[in-house]
Amino acid sequence: MTKITTGNKGWATLISWVVALAVFVGAWLLFVSHPPSEQDATALLERKKEPAKRTNEKIKREQSQRPLPADYAEQLVKQSEILVAKELDSRLKKFQEMAKKMRQRKDDLLTQVETRRLPSTAPANANNTSQARNIPQVDNIQFGKNASVQDLYERLRAYETEIQNNNLAVNAAKLSLSKGLSFPEVYQSLKAGSSFMPDFNELISRQTNGGDWDRHSGSNASAGLYIGNTADLNNYRGLLGQASHQAGLANSRLEGLFGIPQPGGNLYKGNGNDGQGSGNGNGDGGMASNYGNNQGYKTAMSYYQGHQLNEDMVKAQALPGRRFSKKATRKGWMYVNTWYMIGPWESYGRDDFSIIHPPEIAVDFDAVYTDGQVGSGIVETDSHPIMVMGEEVGLNGTLRWKFMQSESMHNTVPVLTNRSTYYAYTELFFDEPTTMRVAIGTDDSGKVWINGKEVWQDNGSSWYHIDEHIAPFNFRQGWNRILVRLENGGGGAAGFSFLIIPKS
Repeated sequence: MTKITTGNKGWATLISWVVALAVFVGAWLLFVSHPPSEQDATALLERKKEPAKRTNEKIKREQSQRPLPADYAEQLVKQSEILVAKELDSRLKKFQEMAKKMRQRKDDLLTQVETRRLPSTAPANANNTSQARNIPQVDNIQFGKNASVQDLYERLRAYETEIQNNNLAVNAAKLSLSKGLSFPEVYQSLKAGSSFMPDFNELISRQTNGGDWDRHSGSNASAGLYIGNTADLNNYRGLLGQASHQAGLANSRLEGLFGIPQPGGNLYKGNGNDGQGSGNGNGDGGMASNYGNNQGYKTAMSYYQGHQLNEDMVKAQALPGRRFSKKATRKGWMYVNTWYMIGPWESYGRDDFSIIHPPEIAVDFDAVYTDGQVGSGIVETDSHPIMVMGEEVGLNGTLRWKFMQSESMHNTVPVLTNRSTYYAYTELFFDEPTTMRVAIGTDDSGKVWINGKEVWQDNGSSWYHIDEHIAPFNFRQGWNRILVRLENGGGGAAGFSFLIIPKS
C-alpha cells in the first residue's frame, strides 16, 4: 500500500493549476487569431443597435402621436386651409366662367338641331333635345371668406360634372348636324368621360387607406374631422393636398374641352423666360394628357438669356453662410448651402404650379406625408449640376423633411427621380434691414418665396446657371424665411442655387 505524502499532494495541485492556465491561454490565443465571422460580427453589432433603434422608433411614434391642445389644433387647421381654400376659390371662379360658356355653346347648337329641316323619312323625334336641355345646372353661389375646403371642393366637383355633361351634348349636336343623324340616337350612343373628381369622402378614405376617422361637431376641419394629435394634423394636410391636386387635374381636363392652349408640345425657339413674371400663384394650367401613363407631354424649353455674372469668378470667390452683417469685412457673394428638403411628389412631367403641396401651406419639420412618388430614385453622392452618381433606392410614397448641406453652391435633392416636385426651406439672418441682390438658378424650373411673398417663377425645362434670375429684394431685420419649389422634368440631374450680395 502506497502512502501519499502532503508534499506530493501539493505538487499535484500546482500542476493542475498550470494545466488549466495553459488551456485558458491557448483558447484565448485561438479566439484572437480566429475572430468571429463577418456575419457573426454583423449580428453582434445589430444586437447592440437594437435598444437604440427601439428607443428611436418609440420617440418617432410618440412624436407622430403628440397630443394637440384644442385651441392650438384649431389654429393649425385654419393655417393649413388658408392657401388651399384661396386656390380652390380662385379655381371656382374659373369653373363658373367655363360652365357659363359651355351652357351657351350647348344652347346655340341645340337650337340649330331643333330648327333644322328634316327629310320625310327621318324619325319623328330626330330633333328632340329635351334630355340634353334638362341637364342639371349648378347654382352660382358665391362663397364667403369662411367657406370650408370641403364646400369649395364639392362645388368644383359639381361644376366639372355639369361642364362635362354639357360638352357631351355639344358633341352630340355637332355630330347630328354634320351627319344628318337623329339627335337622341347620337346622344344616347355617346359616353361621358370617365375621369371626374372623386367626392370628398372618397378623398378621406384614400387618406386613411380605408380606415375610420373620428368626426366631431366642434371641429373646424372640413367634414368635421377630429384633429387631436400631430398624426391627425399630418393626415389632414395630406387630405388638403389631395383636394388641391384633384382640382388641378380637373382644371386641366376642362380646359382641354375648350381647346385652351397649354404649356407643352414640341421644343420651339422663342424668347425664353426673362424671369421677371410676377406670378399669381395659379400656375399656367395643365394639359389634356393621359395621367395613367408615363408619356404625357414635355413642357417647352426655357432658353437661357445669357450670362449676367462671371460664373467662374463667383464660384471661386463666393462663401457659404446664412447670417449677414454690414459690419463684416467680407463683401462678396454669399451662397446658401444649408437647407431642409422634402420630395419627390409626382408632377406628371408638367410645370403646373397650380397643383400645390403641403409645404406651400405650412412648413412643419415633424410632418410625415404619404402622397409622394412610389418607385425608385437615386440618392446622389455629390452635388454636381450635371453628373448623377449614387445608390438606387426604393420609394414607398412616404416623405419627411431632410436636413441637407451641400459642399458647393449647387444644392441637389434628397432622392432624384423624373417628373418630380421638391421643396427646400431655410432661414437667413440680417442684423438690420438690408437690400440684397438675389441670384437664383434652377434645373429644371422653380418658384421662390421670401417671407411668404412669391419673388420668382420659372416655367419650362432649362439647364442650370447661377444667374437665371437676378433681382434686388428687401430683407427685414432678424430671420427671413426662404422657400424654394423645384421641378424636375426628367432626363438628368436636378438642383438649384441661391446667392445674395449687397445691392451696392
